[in-house]
Amino acid sequence: MRRCLALFLTWMVGGALLPLCAQPLIIKYPAVATMSDFRSEYPIALLQLAFDKAGVKAELQPSAEPMSKSRALHLLNANGGIDVVWTMTSSDRELQYLPIRIPIYRGLGSYRLLLIKAADQQKFSQLADKKALQQLRFAQVHDWVDTEILRASRFSILAVSKYENLFQMLLKDRVDAIPRGVLEIEAERQTWRQQGLVIETDWLIHYPGAVYFFVKQDNLALAATIESGLRKALADGSFLALFQQFFQKHLTQMALERRTVIELPNPFLPPLTPIDDASLWHKLEHQ
Repeated sequence: MRRCLALFLTWMVGGALLPLCAQPLIIKYPAVATMSDFRSEYPIALLQLAFDKAGVKAELQPSAEPMSKSRALHLLNANGGIDVVWTMTSSDRELQYLPIRIPIYRGLGSYRLLLIKAADQQKFSQLADKKALQQLRFAQVHDWVDTEILRASRFSILAVSKYENLFQMLLKDRVDAIPRGVLEIEAERQTWRQQGLVIETDWLIHYPGAVYFFVKQDNLALAATIESGLRKALADGSFLALFQQFFQKHLTQMALERRTVIELPNPFLPPLTPIDDASLWHKLEHQ
């Protein structure tokens, strides 16, 4: 695989990448922790679409062991058997790794709903404003950029080591809520509804941000291939079609426009984030 990737830079003709390797590239990504963790389904499908559109035969394979985001990023730069990671961008991450600056979730990864215990809905409905929300305690995973964004806005955060621990903290009353991405929370609600967890009905937290594919800092060839494929998918509509296939029904059900929005700054947002390119972002109309 490395040998084939090294040849890519010599294959760039008129902005297109031409595949010359007879065997498919083996592209390793971080494995999910459990079979019930659905969060990788869309990024993997989008990554496969990018290679297909770039005209590069690629076989996407999970790592042998599940791993945290921070562990995956460490292995990315250490030649540790990981070729691509998708994660929220930050200035620090863009210094250490090479981003493909196309937001794979069209910016919706930075809209957060709250997973709560059903019995607590009245408490949340009676909250007046952001200051009232800041008095509650939220759970987040320790190496998420979202954790630091919320802390920077003076939210009280209990940081846990693993994704699965978030829900136990809520069930054990260690926290009041778990802020979760609007594209993820419905499946999590279904997983935990028998234990009494529901989606809070009134609030929506938003901060500017983007989830990108990242590769090793010096892997310009792989980055160029993925970006070429993503831009072709954007141009022919297949990117948006895939996004809608996974999320449109869910977004309609969430009725985000009816919620009270808490806008937060993102002090970790890199200056090169393509905020002004409207074609890359989902437009959400607030009431």
